[in-house]
Amino acid sequence: MGRQPAGLSRLVHNAHDIGFSDLSKVGLRGQQDQGQVCNLISRELSGSEDLNVSLGRILPGQHHLCHHHPDASEFYVVISGTPIVHLDGTDYRARPGDGIYIPRGTSHGITNDTEENVELVVGMSKPADWEFVSDE
Repeated sequence: MGRQPAGLSRLVHNAHDIGFSDLSKVGLRGQQDQGQVCNLISRELSGSEDLNVSLGRILPGQHHLCHHHPDASEFYVVISGTPIVHLDGTDYRARPGDGIYIPRGTSHGITNDTEENVELVVGMSKPADWEFVSDE
């Protein structure tokens, strides 16, 4: 297959080439958000005007802080692992293949209380600059 044609360089991105970075938000009591993200489609990378798509990874024992976005909806598609997904005060044991819609303003987070990595596709209804409001 080789390298992609030059015209696709803004449209096609690979997580193995980009790599993951640690989440950087801080909670209401100063606790660090946990997990990793690899942005694949965004305003900056792709010129997207309407969405953002990333791969997310929550390692064993990590907790992605409960938070909400007043200006964007979000979704998760669980690829691997069985995390606890916190949705507006309800805890749900997710499994691979689950698609989870998170409406704008809905508090949500993820806890990986298992011994395996959790891998997710994460999408936002804005290409960038959404607000992250910690709920814990």
